[in-house]
Amino acid sequence: MISPDDPHSDLREAATASPLVATPPHSFFGAPQCHDLDSFDHEVALLGVPYDQGSLIPYCRVGQSQGPNAVRTNPTFFYGGNPFDGPPDASKPCVGFVCVDDGQEYLRGVTMADIGDIVISPGDIKAFINTTTAVARRIAERGSVLVSVGGDHSVAFPLVRGMEPWGTLEVIKFDAHFDTRDTVGGSRYSHSSPIHRISELAFVERVTQLGIRNFASRESLAMADKIGSVVVPASEMHAKGPAQAVAEHAPAGKNVYLTIDTDFFDWSIVPGTVLPEPGGFTLQEFRECVQTIAGRSNIVGFDVVCLNPLVDTAWYGGVTTRLVSYVMAYTLGYLFAARTTSAADSAAPAAVGASRQV
Repeated sequence: MISPDDPHSDLREAATASPLVATPPHSFFGAPQCHDLDSFDHEVALLGVPYDQGSLIPYCRVGQSQGPNAVRTNPTFFYGGNPFDGPPDASKPCVGFVCVDDGQEYLRGVTMADIGDIVISPGDIKAFINTTTAVARRIAERGSVLVSVGGDHSVAFPLVRGMEPWGTLEVIKFDAHFDTRDTVGGSRYSHSSPIHRISELAFVERVTQLGIRNFASRESLAMADKIGSVVVPASEMHAKGPAQAVAEHAPAGKNVYLTIDTDFFDWSIVPGTVLPEPGGFTLQEFRECVQTIAGRSNIVGFDVVCLNPLVDTAWYGGVTTRLVSYVMAYTLGYLFAARTTSAADSAAPAAVGASRQV
C-alpha cells in the first residue's frame, strides 16, 4: 500500500521497461541463465545493472555500464567446475571453490542463476528506477539472495527499494564517500544521493557507512548527520582493525543489505574505479569485515558498484574487474557458510548439565 506521504511519489506514474531484463551472451561464474523471472527458483540471483546515467558529467569518468559484462567474462571460479566442459547442468547446484587461505570449501551445493541485465530506457531515470526495483522485488519475494554488479552508485537505491519483502532492513555501505546529498544538479537520483534516498525508505532502520575518508563537502557531512547514518571513518577502521571496528558498529540479528563501492579499496589496487581514493583497504581486510557481518546478521543481498573497465588495466582482463569477481565470490561464500553454521547451531541439542539463565 502506497503511503500518502511517500517521499518518492514522483515515481508512481513512471513506467518500467519491457522486458525487464535482457539475456547477455555470458553469465556470472558461468552459472546457468534464467530467462523467465516468474520461474526463478534458485538460492542466488545474479544480476547486471549496466547503468551510468546517474554519474555527474564531466566530473566523473563514465563507463560503469560496461561493468557487468566485464565481470562475466573474467570470473574467479566456475559454477560447474571446468569451463571447458561447456555450460553447466542447470539442474545441478554449484560445485563451489576451496579457499587456499583457510582451507575451507565454499558455495558447494548452492543454486544460482544469472537473470540477465536490467533493460535501460534511454534518458528515463525514473523508468530505470522502477524497472530495477521490480526485478529486485521479484527476487526478494522468493527469499533468494540478490547479487548485483553495477553500474554507478545510483543503482543502490532502486535495488534496496526492491528489498521491501524482507521486512525491516539495515544497510551497510563500503565506500570512501558519503553519497548523502539530497540533490545534485537538480537530480534526486544521482550517484551522490543513494544513501539519502535509501534513508527515506520506511523499512530501512539504519544505514552504516564503512571506510569514509579524505575530503567531504559540508553538505554531505550535514546530511549524513540529518539522516542518522552511522559513519565509521577509515581512520577508525585502520586504528582498531577493520573487523573489530565493524564488530562494534554492525547490527546483530538483522536482515542486512550490503552496497559495496570499489573505491572502498585502496586506489593502488583498483585503477578501474570511478573516484579512486588513497588510504583504503585490501581484499583481505574486506573479507574479514564481511565474515564479521555474516556471522552477526542475515545478508539478504548486495551490490558491487563503480567498476569502470574502460579505465582498468589491460593485464589479465583488468585487475579491478577481477577484484570485483573475488568480492562477489567471497561475500557469497561467507554468507552461506554463516547460514549453515547458524542452522547447525539451532539444530544442536543443548549440552547436558548446561547452566540456564532465568
